[in-house]
Amino acid sequence: MKYTVKIALSAVVIGIIVSAGMFSPTTGSAQHQIGQSPAVHLSAATVTNGDVLLLEIDTEILKPSITDMHINFKGRTYDIFDHPTKEEGIYCALIGMPYRTKPGLSVVKLQWSEKGENYTEQIPLKVIAGTYKTDVLKVDSRRVNPNQKDRERAQRERQELNHIYASGSKARLWGGLFQLPVEKEITSPFGNKRVFNGQLKSYHNGVDFRAAEGTPAFAANSGLVRMAKNLFYSGNVAVIDHGTGIFTIYAHLDKLKVAAGQQIEKGQLIGLTGATGRVSGPHLHWGVKVTGTAVNPMQFIDVVSTLVQR
Repeated sequence: MKYTVKIALSAVVIGIIVSAGMFSPTTGSAQHQIGQSPAVHLSAATVTNGDVLLLEIDTEILKPSITDMHINFKGRTYDIFDHPTKEEGIYCALIGMPYRTKPGLSVVKLQWSEKGENYTEQIPLKVIAGTYKTDVLKVDSRRVNPNQKDRERAQRERQELNHIYASGSKARLWGGLFQLPVEKEITSPFGNKRVFNGQLKSYHNGVDFRAAEGTPAFAANSGLVRMAKNLFYSGNVAVIDHGTGIFTIYAHLDKLKVAAGQQIEKGQLIGLTGATGRVSGPHLHWGVKVTGTAVNPMQFIDVVSTLVQR
């Protein structure tokens, strides 16, 4: 049994605490009573921009006639997958809240069909702003104000990455806990504003680990290498598709030890850390994407741990 969860990036959180109120059909006259409603649980009632929420759906309490269950929020679509540790009939999805989501209340729509009737429940959602700081960095000026040729190169590379993130494996390729790629000190957390050579250019969409050049970096979980090449900003980078919308990114490597198309096991050597691309010194940048959204890698690990540890 497979459902598609349609949710807008931000739809995640309170989204599905289906515990109060009536479910009104968009066609027909009968209302869907609480006792017949989907069993849906979100890992939190509020969400910080840049964090991940875990959505669980117990389809065993849904009648067999229920079909096409999905969640709508600004058009973003999420596939759900079999729960890795719970019994058959329980599904889940990991939903990332985009960094630029504005704080405040919003509404998520939970929708499904039953015996020809379409049902909708309006669900409140609260987004709060993260307490992110600012990193002031000095880097090669070419990586801050690139020429036309470099800008065109960076644009092509963004398009290639976007295609990769949009075409990930639907199947779950990962198993068990996600692990850190290196056991080193974090020098820059997720979400900080990045001021390069006095110019605010971006926010930090991953975490940086202090790592001398040549430090081994390992795969956070099993999956498929979708990219292993040099990029203008990220330097030598490896991108691993773990399935179910999850990707991990290993950037600024000195040497790559994997190739695109290669199957990877958790803990396998990905490359050696370095100082390639837009950097102020040797380190490892590690990022996590969930259905195309950059999320806080450390919080992501915590959320997935609740999914795989019963």
